[in-house]
Amino acid sequence: MSEELHKLQRIGAQKIYEKTHIPIQHIQEILQSNFSSFSRVQFLGFLSILEREYDQDLSEHKEFGLNYFNELDKNSSESLAISPKTKSSKKIFYIVIVIALFIFALILKFGVLTQEIPQKEVDNTLIEDVKKTIEPKVLLVKENNQTIELNTTVEKPLETKKPKIEVVKSFKITTKSKVWFGYIDVLTNKKRQKTFKGEIDLDPNKKWLLLFGHGFIDMYVNGKQVKFDSRDNVRFVYENGELRTIDKREFKKLNRGSRW
Repeated sequence: MSEELHKLQRIGAQKIYEKTHIPIQHIQEILQSNFSSFSRVQFLGFLSILEREYDQDLSEHKEFGLNYFNELDKNSSESLAISPKTKSSKKIFYIVIVIALFIFALILKFGVLTQEIPQKEVDNTLIEDVKKTIEPKVLLVKENNQTIELNTTVEKPLETKKPKIEVVKSFKITTKSKVWFGYIDVLTNKKRQKTFKGEIDLDPNKKWLLLFGHGFIDMYVNGKQVKFDSRDNVRFVYENGELRTIDKREFKKLNRGSRW
């Protein structure tokens, strides 16, 4: 969170309302970086009023908000680009089914399915392994001054291999209060953002850059909890089951020179 926005939080939503007449709910949502209830025009208008009345530079907060609305517009255009299924595709589907049934009827008619299945040779590996566990023994027994040989066997215990225990990777983010969240796939540089409350699961096998509007969040890496408690914007890098806090400079370096 920028220092300018922090100053407005210290003033309080009630006093800001009395001076600007912006609805208290909208003031609170702006201070919490929650843009979901605004239109782009509303957000820019309210932010301009705050900058004018309190002589504050809220350009960084404005950039976060515009990124949010740009992502909404992008998702809307992608959903509109999906074309509905046509009747012709259904017709092709039924034709394929009819052809498949016709071929199956031919197979039954000419007895292809009744041909004898060639027998596979028996794999003797298991039999040989069992034989190796049996060690022959010879006992000499004397009876009526005669020596008698008796063949006996002693079974050796089979060695059992201990199963390998594999750690299941996981990466989960939880928050009890609404927060603006931006996350970047470092390999593809694909950027996404959302305002959420609750939990989000990310692919633990990818490298992520993370940016939050505030730091009242918990993260779980492979089931291990990592707690954070900060009013300011926080940035992280995640890779190979390791999570690390980074500053603006390193975030920009890992993000190909861009602040977001």
